Amino acid sequence: MQSWIADSYSPPRRLMRWSKGFYHNRVPRKFRISGVLHWLAKTGSASSALVVAWVYGSISGLLATGVAGAIFVGHSAVSFLDNLSKEKAIQSDDNQTDIVVRFGDLLVAHKVRGTLNDIERDDAIRACLGVLEVFSRQITKSRSGDISVSLVLYAGSSRNRMKVRYRNPGNTRPVNREVDPDRMLGQIACMSGALPRVVHDLREFGKGSVARPTQSHADYRSIFFFPLVVCEGNEKVARGFVSIDCKRPYAFCCNRSNAIVVTCEPIPSHIGELIQEAGNGRSRQRTSR
Repeated sequence: MQSWIADSYSPPRRLMRWSKGFYHNRVPRKFRISGVLHWLAKTGSASSALVVAWVYGSISGLLATGVAGAIFVGHSAVSFLDNLSKEKAIQSDDNQTDIVVRFGDLLVAHKVRGTLNDIERDDAIRACLGVLEVFSRQITKSRSGDISVSLVLYAGSSRNRMKVRYRNPGNTRPVNREVDPDRMLGQIACMSGALPRVVHDLREFGKGSVARPTQSHADYRSIFFFPLVVCEGNEKVARGFVSIDCKRPYAFCCNRSNAIVVTCEPIPSHIGELIQEAGNGRSRQRTSR
């Protein structure tokens, strides 16, 4: 836990983390029998002329084998790049559509001028979480449903209880449940400052060493924490954190977490403003009473 907060790892450990990141993000996972047969048939057709030439004695068997091996490697590389480009194109189209939808939700939530009421504020926060989900999915090259975004806030002025208040649109995980922040990584991230924190793989912390907010078994493996720090008077106070989790380990490795911070930083800042506005509204109501 201390190594995670300080981000102090030995060179061999850093090399191992880079290797795991490459494995989980670059190495293909899915193989279909029909796809393999199609690939073998195409490669065999490309090498058929060499087999015919060898049968008729035009070239030696060694030369035919060498050239066929070169065709095999080249054809495999081209097929891999072709499939990769198609997959990225499909994901890009889906993400662009979702971005338009989420920004539309955000604009609708802010269409009323002046101070937002509670319902409009809740819709605005959910729309912001939806925007974060789409951008994170784009940056991590994840599919729909692999990324989940949550907003966890302290319950009132207490620092002993936290509540999962909001999820991104379409997220069916429970909300409005108070949780004990002890051993929660998000709580530790808030106590350690306003800097974002990344957990590359929850399993590296060991079984039972980390508390999950609302469920004993979670299918996410990597998490990106963004502490929400707002100004209260002359001091800055942590009100909670935004959690972006992914089912794939090392989804936020390399420069991906930095890309999320640079691209999406205005969104958590806006969420913090909405939370602060809600707190100020409740304070005014208590004062008027």
